[in-house]
Amino acid sequence: MRLSKFINKFIFSIAFISTSLAFLVSIIFQYINFEKDKHYIKSEFIQLKKNNLQKEIETVFNLIEHEDLVMQRLKNNLKENSNIEKIEKENQDEILTWLASYKIGNNGYIFVNNFDNEALIWDGKKLETPIKYPFESLYQKQLNAVKNPNGDFIFYKFKKPNTIEKFEKIAFVKEYKKYNWIIGTGTYLDEVEIELARKEAIFRSSIEDQIKSLLLLFIFILLGVYIIAKKLSKYIKTNISNLTISFEKAARENKKIDTDNLTYKEFISLANNLNMTLENKNIIEKELQDYINLVNEHIIISSTNIKGIITDVNKAFCKISGYEKEELIGKTHQIIRHPETAELFYKKMWDILLTGKEWKGEIRNIDKNKKDYWVQAIIKPVYKNNEIVGFTALRTNITDKKYIEHLSITDELTQLYNRRFFNTKIEDEINRAKRENNYFSLLILDIDYFKEFNDTYGHQEGDIALEKVSVVLKNFTNRSSDFAFRLGGEEFGIITTLDKIKVLEFANHLKNEIENLKIEHKSSIISKYLTISIGITSKKGTFISNSNTLYKEADDALYKAKKDGRNCIFIQE
Repeated sequence: MRLSKFINKFIFSIAFISTSLAFLVSIIFQYINFEKDKHYIKSEFIQLKKNNLQKEIETVFNLIEHEDLVMQRLKNNLKENSNIEKIEKENQDEILTWLASYKIGNNGYIFVNNFDNEALIWDGKKLETPIKYPFESLYQKQLNAVKNPNGDFIFYKFKKPNTIEKFEKIAFVKEYKKYNWIIGTGTYLDEVEIELARKEAIFRSSIEDQIKSLLLLFIFILLGVYIIAKKLSKYIKTNISNLTISFEKAARENKKIDTDNLTYKEFISLANNLNMTLENKNIIEKELQDYINLVNEHIIISSTNIKGIITDVNKAFCKISGYEKEELIGKTHQIIRHPETAELFYKKMWDILLTGKEWKGEIRNIDKNKKDYWVQAIIKPVYKNNEIVGFTALRTNITDKKYIEHLSITDELTQLYNRRFFNTKIEDEINRAKRENNYFSLLILDIDYFKEFNDTYGHQEGDIALEKVSVVLKNFTNRSSDFAFRLGGEEFGIITTLDKIKVLEFANHLKNEIENLKIEHKSSIISKYLTISIGITSKKGTFISNSNTLYKEADDALYKAKKDGRNCIFIQE
């Protein structure tokens, strides 16, 4: 066998094996990345749908609660012999009619069922006469989901409008307790499957094109070896060297192979086909980098060592915290810790993490400009040789969600807690007092002659006076165990753990501070300034029967304080 033939056969074999391996590695790499992309796209799509559905339901609930608040005010203004039940029924019907007309996107609508297995709004239409819910298993899923007071998600198959085929669907449902309604909305998930199928078709087409190109490449190589066998021997070493150097440089720098230094068409053809492979690789890497950038922009990530020292943060962390990366590395998360977060909160977190378990929860932080923000966090231990060496935390920004929650429990005018939150908080604090056998004190206070104040100065000045009084109440209840509420009109409430002696001192100081605001009140017959009367009940937790009795005692004490001449305090013995 001639050396030229041996060299050409050897070169052909090496080119065949190298190209095949490069092609195989490229295909495997593309396939792995494609599968990761599919999973990520689907997860992101579902999470996005979840967020949208939950936001829609929360918006609907806020609007219904607003209507109910208007209705409650109307009831308060009506005479006792008015047909309240009829008005309430009409109000519910109006809400259902509105919900039936509430559209979400192209196909989305609100559905409403009750706890008697009846559909009130079905297929986007309000039913004049409720019907039995036709899908028992789906109804059972809804019942299970609304056991969560914050609502929950359910997955099921359901037909689209004007079709008989069923598609995967996700819905968010939540109980509206006042009317015992199950309110929800859903969306179909077939969009992501269609998109994934389209991407898979493109991926397969790309692979097929690469295979065809590889076959064409081999044909050119065989033809070139046959025609220029003798001449190739002389320059084979130089061409191999040039090709190898060009390929390595192109792969390293993500550029095309420079074919100017290659002599023979076989090598140029091989280089061109390798360029196609490199181009496809670069496209996949760019898509991967785009997804990494997306995560870096929106998922807040940080890493720490075992002592909690920050070792790395991403762009999203810097953006939400307001700090540069260099300002965070080497510090602890104390740098963004909110001053109102209790030390016990972080102690419990560390107790869980140091046992090797992951921690999930909501954290209130403060950025560089002292502005509050909230995150939902998942913190996982990092292991090396079966030992915890650090922690990785993934967070999402839930500041808007917490703001909406704040609005739902806050009085709009005074920014104190509202009556709705009072009804919940008094039960919680009574239970706490019973568990810990602590004192529980309830103060109900009322602005003296406030109707006359409004008649004299006007409601706008009345609102300003309420705001000024509320500022004093807020300043007096800055301990973690104290809470101030606007119970309605000019009536306010305070919950505290102070005992009988201290709460009386507290009330006197508060009463004097209100009068010291020196808000002129010409219509008052007890002072030339705005004053308050306060009723108090204070008991050990074990002596408290229930919240209704406690509230009545404080309200009776307020009545006696007013009867005693106002601008005074009465405490129940």
